[in-house]
Amino acid sequence: MSQIRGFYPVILIPDSIRQFCADNPIPILEESASSTKKMPFPPRLPVFNNSRYYLVIQFWIASAVVVMLVHWRFGMSVIAFCSSLVCASVSAAAAFAYLRFVDFQVRDRYKQRLADYQQQLFKYESYQLCRLQPNCKETEQYNSLLQDRSKLLNNLLKKIVQPPASQGKGGVQQGVSEKQFFIYLCRYFSGFYDFCMGGEFPIPGTSFRYTADFILVHQPTGLAIDIEIDEPYDGRTGKPHHCVDRNKDSQRNRFFLEKNWVVIRFSEWQVVKYPDSCCKAIARIISQITGDYRGLVQLGKVADLFPDKQWTIKEATYMSKAKFRNGYLPEILARGN
Repeated sequence: MSQIRGFYPVILIPDSIRQFCADNPIPILEESASSTKKMPFPPRLPVFNNSRYYLVIQFWIASAVVVMLVHWRFGMSVIAFCSSLVCASVSAAAAFAYLRFVDFQVRDRYKQRLADYQQQLFKYESYQLCRLQPNCKETEQYNSLLQDRSKLLNNLLKKIVQPPASQGKGGVQQGVSEKQFFIYLCRYFSGFYDFCMGGEFPIPGTSFRYTADFILVHQPTGLAIDIEIDEPYDGRTGKPHHCVDRNKDSQRNRFFLEKNWVVIRFSEWQVVKYPDSCCKAIARIISQITGDYRGLVQLGKVADLFPDKQWTIKEATYMSKAKFRNGYLPEILARGN
């Protein structure tokens, strides 16, 4: 339930579901009650307040203005005037350096906690998958323990989760990689999931709608997941898409989170090159929230998904000029379709 900030996959989980998981831990079989086999809890992403840096700049500007006013009103020697400005600048630089040092320390601690969590999670999942293989005697016991928790989660999600106004893409153009990835979703998530390609959600107060690339709903609990494939630029126009220094995707993500939908965003490169690993990432999130390990059992031997860095507008523009997508998409993209 955690991710590496600034990289795909982007995994966003509503606070209500996070709180539910904290209050209702996944059941543990009696033999696995030791601390080394309990499901680890992921570290929270650190929050960096960039307004602190702007505050330092404002204080430096205010100091410089005060020095100039004193020089203009009372007169100061050139040496005193320059010394005052230098002192103000050095103080601002020192404050900047200290804030950067603190931020780096926070990042380093988070990376260490994330590495420890991933190692513990790997051990826990390996243990659970070994014990919950099909036809294993303990599987029935585990599912029995999970029933009450699943009902509680289902009741929570029924209160907020809203289905799409319509399913199917309609007049919205599909990405070139979506049909390919849908085949993999059908392969691994048939049986206990409702899923489709697309779904339209009206945006309150406007005539516009958000369209999901894929919708996946875990039937026993009602856990709803919006799965998106982000490409760095439009194949026809070359305009940058899904850039981290734009607010468009953030607003869309908030829309779904407020409705208790989990949002998972993959880069197009990931779903084309490693579709099985993308499905494993989805199955892992489902297992961590619901305790349902059936998807992970199927994907147990699949390698974990390799992270892909998110891009800025400048980077996406460069990728467009370099025709980056042509390196992994079919020839139909090179022909402009």
